[in-house]
Amino acid sequence: MEEKNDNQIAELRAQYGDNVELRTAEVRAAGDESLIVEGYASNFDVEYDLGYFKESVARGAFDSVLEDDVRFLLNHTGAPLARTTNGTLELTVDETGLRYRAALADTQDGRDLYKLIKRGDISQSSFAFTIDADKWSEDRSTRTITKVGRLLDVSSVTYPASPSTTVAARNMAAAAQEAEEIKGEQEEQQPAMEERAEPETINKTVRNLAHNNLGKMTLNDLKGQRSAHYEEFVGIGQKADSEGRILTEAEQERCDKLDNLIADLDVKIKHKTREQEMVARMAQTGATSSAEKREVERVNGAFSLSRAIATVSNGRSLEGAEAEWSAEAQREMRSRGLQTAGQVSIPSIALRAGAADDFQAASGDGSGFVPTSVPAAIEALRAPSVIEQLGTTVIRNATGNLQFPRVSAKAVGTAPGEVAASSNSGMEMDELSLTPQRVTAKTKYSKTLIMQGGAEVDALIANELSAAMNAYIDDAAFDLILASSAINVSTTGDTALNAALAFLMESDVLADGGNLAGASYVMSPLAYQLSKSEAAVSNVSALWENGRFNGYNAVATPYLVNGLLNDASTPAGQMIFGNFAQGAILAYFSGVDLLIDPFSNAGTAQIALHVNRFYDFDVRQPGALAKATQLT
Repeated sequence: MEEKNDNQIAELRAQYGDNVELRTAEVRAAGDESLIVEGYASNFDVEYDLGYFKESVARGAFDSVLEDDVRFLLNHTGAPLARTTNGTLELTVDETGLRYRAALADTQDGRDLYKLIKRGDISQSSFAFTIDADKWSEDRSTRTITKVGRLLDVSSVTYPASPSTTVAARNMAAAAQEAEEIKGEQEEQQPAMEERAEPETINKTVRNLAHNNLGKMTLNDLKGQRSAHYEEFVGIGQKADSEGRILTEAEQERCDKLDNLIADLDVKIKHKTREQEMVARMAQTGATSSAEKREVERVNGAFSLSRAIATVSNGRSLEGAEAEWSAEAQREMRSRGLQTAGQVSIPSIALRAGAADDFQAASGDGSGFVPTSVPAAIEALRAPSVIEQLGTTVIRNATGNLQFPRVSAKAVGTAPGEVAASSNSGMEMDELSLTPQRVTAKTKYSKTLIMQGGAEVDALIANELSAAMNAYIDDAAFDLILASSAINVSTTGDTALNAALAFLMESDVLADGGNLAGASYVMSPLAYQLSKSEAAVSNVSALWENGRFNGYNAVATPYLVNGLLNDASTPAGQMIFGNFAQGAILAYFSGVDLLIDPFSNAGTAQIALHVNRFYDFDVRQPGALAKATQLT
C-alpha cells in the first residue's frame, strides 16, 4: 500500500510540483441513483499519524483556497467527474472541517464510481494540496497545517494514505431533508445564531469538461495531463500482471478511454508545439500575424512576475504562463548558443509585436515595439533605453555574431579631364562585429512584498530591474561613442557651449553625409545646464524652444557623463549630435531571464533578483555623429 501511495504522490508531484501532499478520508454510499457525493475532505484539529510524524489541520487553513479551481477525480487522475468552476463541486468550511458536495458527471465513469462507493468497494477519499504555512512542536514530532497554499483536487481512492474524514454518496431528497432538519435543530438550540442554509439544488448539466479544459491549457499543462493519463494506463496493466490475471471489463474500458484521451492530447500537443514554433519563427522575421499576436498577448496577460518569484523561492516548479514563457526563452537561447542563468525567463517575442518601426528614425513612436495587451511586469522589462529612444537602429532576435560593412574613409569625388584617368576616390571600408555580451542587474526585495504580489508589485520590481539594465547599456553605449576616434570631433578643450558650436556640429555631420532629418542632440547634465542659458542671437531667442534644441530633438541624460577640463578638477559638459539610426547599432540576442536567490539574504527575509540579457552596441557609420567635449 505504501508503495502505491508513493507512486501516486510521485505522479502528482511530476504534474504539479515537488511540494504536493495527499491526505485521505472515509467514503460511504447511501441513497438512490442521483449521483450526489458529499462529505468532509479534512477534519479540523483531528490528529493523525503519517508514520514519521503526526499531523493535524488548524481551523482557517482552507480559508484562502475555497475559490480555487478544484476537481473531483478518481485516484487523482483522469477526466474530472465534478469541478468547482462549473458549479458541480461545492466547497464550504464549517466547525467540523472542509466539506465538499459533488454532483458526479452522468457518464459511465461517474455512474461506476457512484456504484462502487455505494457498495463499499471504495470506502475512502483523498485530497491533494500544497502547504503554505505550518507549525511544528518543539520535538518535531507533530505538525499543524495553518494555511493551505493550493487545493488541487478531491479524489475517491482505492488505496488511502491516511484515515481522516467522511464522504457519502447520497440522494438529493435525503440531502435536502437533512439540511432542513439540521437547520431546524440549530434554530431551536441557538435562536440567535445566523442562519446558514444549504443549497437546495446543484447544477447537474452534463458538460464535456475534458475538451473544454483542453482549450485553456498551456503546452506544459497538456504534457502534464498526458503524463498522468499514461501513468494510469500503465498502472492498470501492471496491477493486472502482478495479480496474474487479465484485465477486467471495467479496467479494459478505462484503458480504452485513456487511450482515446491520450490520442486527443497528442494531437493538441502537436498543434500547440507547432503553433509556438510558428510564433517564434515569425518573431525573427520582424512581423507577426494577428493570430500569433493574440497568442503572445494571451500568455503575456496571464504572466505574473511576483507569482513566478514566489513559486521559485518556495522550491516549486513554474506553472502556466510563467512555465510557458520560460520554456520558450530557454529554447530561444539554446538555438543561439547561449545559456539562461536564471529560473524565470521571458523570450524576445513577448517583448515586441514585430511591426516595422521599432523606434526607427522614420517614425519613432515605438508602436511596433510591443504587443498591445501586456501585464505591467513585461511592459516595464521591455522599456527602451535612452540610446534606443534616440533612434538607434535596433536588431532584435539576433542570432550568433553579426558582421556589418562600415565606411571607415569617405569617398572623395574628382573631376578628371576628358581623356584623363579616373582618380581613386579614397573610400575605405571595414567591418563591425556584434557579439553577445551579458548585461546583468541586481536588486533585493522583502519576502513579504513578493508574497503580496499583484500588478503593482510586478511593475515596481520590473521597473527597477529594467532601469538598472538600461542604465548599464546606456553607459556603455555613450562611453563607446565618446571614446571613438572615428566620429567627428567638433571641439575639444575649454569651449563655450553656444549657437556657433551647435551650428558647427550640425555642419560636421552634414558634411560627412549624415542625414539631419531625424537627428538628435544628447547632453550630459552640465551640458544641458549650459545649453539652457544660451541664446541663438543675444537678447533675441533661446536655443531651446518648444522642447527642441536649435530645432532638433534633444535629451539630457546622466548616462552621458560630465567630463573634466585639462586640469582634471573642473567639470565640463559633453554633447553628441547626429542621426543615431545611421550612426549606431544595437543588437539584442535574447529576451530576459531572472535568477532568483532566496538564500543569500534569508537572514533579513529578503530575496535577491538578478536580471540578465545578452546585447551588443557599436558605432555603425561614424560620419553621422559629432561630439563636443570639455564644454563650459
